[in-house]
Amino acid sequence: MMISGKSAPFSAHLSTMPASQVVALVLAALLTMASATLVSATSAERSTQPVVRMWDGIPVGSSTLVRTDSGISAVYQTTQVPAGQAVTLWFVVFNNPAACNGPCGAVDLFFNPAAGGDFLVGAGHVVGASGHAMFAGSLRVGDTSGSAFAEIGMPERAIGLTNPRGAQVALLLHSHGPALNGTALASQLSSFTGGCQVFLGDLEMPGSGLADGPEDVPDA
Repeated sequence: MMISGKSAPFSAHLSTMPASQVVALVLAALLTMASATLVSATSAERSTQPVVRMWDGIPVGSSTLVRTDSGISAVYQTTQVPAGQAVTLWFVVFNNPAACNGPCGAVDLFFNPAAGGDFLVGAGHVVGASGHAMFAGSLRVGDTSGSAFAEIGMPERAIGLTNPRGAQVALLLHSHGPALNGTALASQLSSFTGGCQVFLGDLEMPGSGLADGPEDVPDA
């Protein structure tokens, strides 16, 4: 597991839990998150955080988040990612962080609608032999097309980004396992459950329809 920025409470909340006890958003194979600080300005707001390995704090890359009135964009660079894996970048947003009891976390994402949480795909590609990876993605205000909530049976929760200046934002890398071919690969690189044979719901949080993650039953 890797985390970007030691001051990111949402990331720490998720990644310190055992993989068997977290919801689908937390992945046993690969979890990378980044937190962006909030800045008051009328122009673009830029925040850069180092990417460090969760287990020993060693820096392995960097992430930059840019906020404007129309949306957010990010560049995420890291090393030591498993070669040959299909990996996606996700924006985890909480449009109303004031509704959380402290920093927003997984419980707020799935069970606190007032927090305005959503997680949306930003980019995806297959990691090369070097293990170095760079992802760049953007999210426009009001765009819900990349939300994973529809995939996990909660389409009514897909709200996208509505508060680009004030939302709590994290970046997450999601491994879909070894890269497949053709339409299966396209699914791995553009969706949350791509690479699954079966999405095992209701395992950890009864009533949620959520599982440990798509990699529970990989295609290959």
